[in-house]
Amino acid sequence: MNMPVVGVPLDGSEQSLSALPVANVLAELESAIVHLVHIAREVACPAEVLEPLGLNTEELRGSVLNTNTGEPAAGTIQAARESQYAFIVMCTHTALAVSGRILGGTALGILKATTCPVVLVNPERGAEPWSLRRILVPHDGTSRTSVAIRPAANLARYANAELNLLHIAAPAARPPDERGSLAFRYMDQPQYEWPAWAGEFVDRLHCVCPLESLNVHMAFARGSPDEEVLRFADENASDLIVLAWRGEWEREHATTLKAIIRRAPCPVMIVRAAE
Repeated sequence: MNMPVVGVPLDGSEQSLSALPVANVLAELESAIVHLVHIAREVACPAEVLEPLGLNTEELRGSVLNTNTGEPAAGTIQAARESQYAFIVMCTHTALAVSGRILGGTALGILKATTCPVVLVNPERGAEPWSLRRILVPHDGTSRTSVAIRPAANLARYANAELNLLHIAAPAARPPDERGSLAFRYMDQPQYEWPAWAGEFVDRLHCVCPLESLNVHMAFARGSPDEEVLRFADENASDLIVLAWRGEWEREHATTLKAIIRRAPCPVMIVRAAE
C-alpha cells in the first residue's frame, strides 16, 4: 500500500518555505511523505537545487525533492496527479508574486486545476512551528458545503483537535435551494430554533462521516459570512479553517472565500465541491 503524499511547491524564495511547518505536521498526522516540488526553467540535479531553495540535507530528511522543468503550476499539477497527493500545501504568494493579488499566479493556477485539498499559508507566518488544536469549518446549511466536513473531521481525529462547526445566517441571503439543505428560518430569534436545528444538523453530518469520539462544538453567527468566520477564528485561536469551494474564481465569484484567504489568521484548507 502506497503512503499518502503531501506536496509542497517551492519556487526558491524564502516566502515559499513558510508552507513547510504546516506541511510537515499534516504529513505526520496523515502518516504521509512530503514531496517538495521545484519546477525551474533549466534542468538541475537535487544537490544544485537545495542551496537556492534555502534547504540543507538535514532539513530534507524524510522528504522527497521532485525537480523538473517547465511552467510551475502545470508541473506541480502533473506531479500531484502522478503521485496522487492527499494535500497540496503552499504559500498564497511569494516575493515573485504580483503585489495586491489574493493569490500569486502559480498558487491560483494550482488551486484552479487540482482536485485534492489545497492548504494556503500566508508567508508572513514565516518558519514558526505550527500545531493543530482547533479546526474551524464554516457551514451555510447546504449539502455541497458538507464536502469540507470529512477531511476536517479526519484531521481532528488524528490530531485530537477540537472541531468547531460554525453556521452563519446572513440576514439578506435567500434560503438555500440545494437538495438536502438545512435552512435556518428564525434568524431574528435563533434561541427558539437553534437546539433542534443543531441536533438535526449534527445527525445529518453523521451521514457524511462519523463524528463519534470527536470533540465537536456547534456555533451560530448572524451577519457577513467572511467577517463572522474571521471573527470566530481570531477569538477562538483557530489553527486551520476548512472551506468548501465550487471552483469558480473569476469576477464576482467566491467573494467570501477570497476575503477569508486574504485576512485569515491561520492556514486555510480549500476543498473542491462537486459540480
